[in-house]
Amino acid sequence: MIISNLFERCPKTGKIRGINKSAWPKWSLLFAGLAACLWYLFRVIPKPSRAAYPCQRAAAPIRIGFLTYGVALAGYAFSFTKARSLLRNKKHVLAGLFFAAAIVSLFVFIANDARPAFAANPIGTAKGIFPGRVAWVYNPNAAKWTGAGNYWDAAVNPQAEYNKSFTAGIAALSGGTKDADSWDKIFHWFNNSHGRPGTGYQAGDMIAIKINQNNTPVPAADHGNAMNSNPQTSVAVLTSLVNAGIPQKDIWIGDPSRAVTDNVFNAIHGAFPKVKVVDYFGNNGRVTTGVTNGVFPNTDVKDAEAMCFYNARYIVNTPLMKGHVGQIITFGAKNLYGINGILNHWQQNHRGPHDSALTAYMTNANFGGKVVLWCMDAMYPSPELDDAPFNGVALTPFNGKQMSSFIMSLDGVAEECVSYDFWSTLTGKSGGTNYIYLAANAGAGVADHWNNSTAKQYSKNLKPNSNGIELFEVIP
Repeated sequence: MIISNLFERCPKTGKIRGINKSAWPKWSLLFAGLAACLWYLFRVIPKPSRAAYPCQRAAAPIRIGFLTYGVALAGYAFSFTKARSLLRNKKHVLAGLFFAAAIVSLFVFIANDARPAFAANPIGTAKGIFPGRVAWVYNPNAAKWTGAGNYWDAAVNPQAEYNKSFTAGIAALSGGTKDADSWDKIFHWFNNSHGRPGTGYQAGDMIAIKINQNNTPVPAADHGNAMNSNPQTSVAVLTSLVNAGIPQKDIWIGDPSRAVTDNVFNAIHGAFPKVKVVDYFGNNGRVTTGVTNGVFPNTDVKDAEAMCFYNARYIVNTPLMKGHVGQIITFGAKNLYGINGILNHWQQNHRGPHDSALTAYMTNANFGGKVVLWCMDAMYPSPELDDAPFNGVALTPFNGKQMSSFIMSLDGVAEECVSYDFWSTLTGKSGGTNYIYLAANAGAGVADHWNNSTAKQYSKNLKPNSNGIELFEVIP
């Protein structure tokens, strides 16, 4: 009966023809918990060392929550039945004790939630000036598209609000005040662990900014409402860097394996004409970049890297919060594929990156190892790879308006996790996160998930001295 309710069936044939979405929230945790328990028994009993595997650690909170539910429910049923029996036999004192035990068990059953257990079980070691901090910058005045025209139009994306949001985000991550102070602290923190202790930005250091133009395989004036980089986000990043004293000539921005369309190029070039805008074609003011081979030893994809990113001292990674037809999600790790798969027809770049390559993007010294800032553009999230974004989202505090947010961190694993929690809640989709846990175990940062979509609390929000993520809400 339970299984039958999970699916919609044809009234005539009885065959399954779809998912009963309204039934899954009731039963999904039950089945996930049972599966997690069976998986543990099947995998760990024959080889106890497997309990430390990232997949088992990721499933542990679901397993623990399920067992807690089960024990609490069984305890309530037994205690209540025993109390009634004792009461009929006029053993009032014992009956009272069992009634008390039933009430306690019932309370545990109702109050228990597997997600807080997960939030208390992070994987890896947090990074950052404030280790594990992820700045959620929510500015409802930034993204104001209502469905008419293009979501990236300047008229519905005030540049000053984007600039304000980005500046507030790096201040929250660094403890700085203005852009120059914040970036100086970030560069010092980064260099202390990258062989240049005690130094900040040095003259001649190149900075490369990776944007996501995945839906523009050929040059075009714009990309319509297919999900690609928002011009205002690119200008906000550049404004902050130039305000911090970084010379325009030392900055590259673009997507070497795709086209930077006019709507993006014109916004960047109009504000910062000396910044190099790189794409695959190099037409109309854009530039191309060479390729450095043998940089990325992974059989999933090509071993090359776009030279401007290879020669850069720092990378700023600005992915989009959207889905993917193959990998479920396409966040910060997948965004780095654009500097590795450098042919504009992705089918020619060997095959698409899977867990191995995505993890390597986050851990390789020339890719994730150079990322000084992970900035998820969550102004307009999308459930798909190439469709238009949501026209408003229901999650609190957005309440039908745009998400209008940046998800920013110095810890790439933490940024991916927080971005996923938002995206998965908005879309109702799940999966594609194994590379995150592998990267956490490889030392790239800390993996953690919120307790629930209402409280949005992580391990450090619940216990400030613990390892894990701290979600730091910023309203500019």
